[in-house]
Amino acid sequence: MQRNNRSYKDLKQKQKSAIADKTYKMYLKFYLENQRMPVDAEVNDICKRLFTAVQSLAPKTEYEEFYKIMEKREKSYEERILRDIQSGITLETLMAKKHKKTPEEKAAVAKQKKQQRRARRKKETRDNLAKKEILQDDRFFFIAGYTSGGNGI
Repeated sequence: MQRNNRSYKDLKQKQKSAIADKTYKMYLKFYLENQRMPVDAEVNDICKRLFTAVQSLAPKTEYEEFYKIMEKREKSYEERILRDIQSGITLETLMAKKHKKTPEEKAAVAKQKKQQRRARRKKETRDNLAKKEILQDDRFFFIAGYTSGGNGI
């Protein structure tokens, strides 16, 4: 579907999830700064800031439609924010950017994964060989006196 014809409901779940995460972080930041949930005017400001991102993904979305979606989410945010605060989240940890791996770190991780993959394949090969050795040898067995009906001869 082309971008200019999409509305919010037409977005992929991953895109909606990313918008919901941004929304939650904005509400959490507001709560940590003000020690309360935002009121109507403040919610409107948060929603307007987020709406610009939504407009770039889904231009057909109406502001009122997006605002209603935000209102539904807001109800569960306060409980989640209080749980996060109890678990020790602070404004500093919220604002801290995630550490980006350097090319050297990425190479080291890739090398470690490659070694683990080789070790796993080697072990699987050994296990398969052991199973084959058990199933194959120079003896020959013939079962006599058996019929498909289960009756003896």
